[in-house]
Amino acid sequence: MFTLVRKAILWSLFLGTVLSVPATVNGQALPPVARFVSFLDVRCYQIANQPPLGVTLRLDHLNPVLVQKGVPTQQVAVQSPQDLCVPVQKNDYAPSPDTLPFIQFIDWKCYGISGPSLDLPLHLDHLNPVIAGMFGPGDDVVVREPQQLCVPVAKNNKIPPPEVLRLVQYLDVECYRVDAAQRVFGNLQLKHLNPLFAALPPEPTTIVGPTASQLCLPVAKNGQTPPADVLPYVQYSDVLCYPLSGNPLNAQLKLTHLNPVLVAMGLPPENVLVSYTDKLCVPVAKNGTFPPGGTTTTDPPTTTTTQ
Repeated sequence: MFTLVRKAILWSLFLGTVLSVPATVNGQALPPVARFVSFLDVRCYQIANQPPLGVTLRLDHLNPVLVQKGVPTQQVAVQSPQDLCVPVQKNDYAPSPDTLPFIQFIDWKCYGISGPSLDLPLHLDHLNPVIAGMFGPGDDVVVREPQQLCVPVAKNNKIPPPEVLRLVQYLDVECYRVDAAQRVFGNLQLKHLNPLFAALPPEPTTIVGPTASQLCLPVAKNGQTPPADVLPYVQYSDVLCYPLSGNPLNAQLKLTHLNPVLVAMGLPPENVLVSYTDKLCVPVAKNGTFPPGGTTTTDPPTTTTTQ
C-alpha cells in the first residue's frame, strides 16, 4: 500500500513540476506558481494553554527536493497548538492583484510535534526580494528535528471563498529546527493582509535572529495529496522562519480547521487567545530547485535595515 501511494505522490509531483502556466481553480485564474510563492510571508503569534489535538497523522513530504532525497514518511502525535501564523506584507512589497485573493487567507495553526533529526544540509535561496535585499540572496542550513505541524484554519467563521479554499485548505507545512549559517538582524514594517486584521496600521518590527530558527516544508497528511491543479502551488510553499520582535496581537479567536483530513476527523473549532509575536516566515527555494515560472527575485523596494 505504501509503495502505491508513494508512486502516486511521485507522479503527481512530476506533473506539478512541469506546470509553469497559470492554472484555474473553479474558474478563478491562479497566478504563476513562482509569483504566488514569492508573497508567502506569514507572521506568527503564540497560542498558550490549549490541550493537545489528540490525533496521530502520517506525513509525506511534497517538495521535489525532499522527495528526491527519500525523506521517509513519519507518524507524528499532534500536541498542543503553539502559534497562529497570519499573512503579512513586508515594507512596500505588496502582493499582486492576482495573488492577494489567495495569500490573504493563508492562516496556519501550528501544533507541537516531535521526531528524529534529519541532519540534512540544504542551500536556500530567498524568493521574497525584501529579505534578499536585507540579508543576501540565500542561506545554508542543516535541517534538524521536527518541531511543529502547521495546518490551515479559518478565523471567527470567516471561511475563504470556494475558489480560494480549494487551494489554501491543502497548505500544510512541517516545521523543523535548523542550524543556519547567515547571521541576521534588521527592521522592517509589516502590514496584515487577512481581512480580519487588514484595518490595523502597519507596524515596525525587528528580526532579532541571531540566525533563522526553522524551515517549514509542505506535507500531505494520511496519504491525501492535493488535487493536480493546486499541487504545484502547495509543493513549493517552503518558508524559512526568523525570531521576530513586535507588538502582541492579544486577540481572542475561534479557529476552524480547513484541511479535508482534519475536517473528516470531526475536530471541533477551538477558541484561543493569540498573544505575543513569535516569528516571521518567508518563502525560499531549496538546492536550486525553484517554483515553476521563475528562478530569481526581483529588485526589492526600499527597505529599512539595521546591521
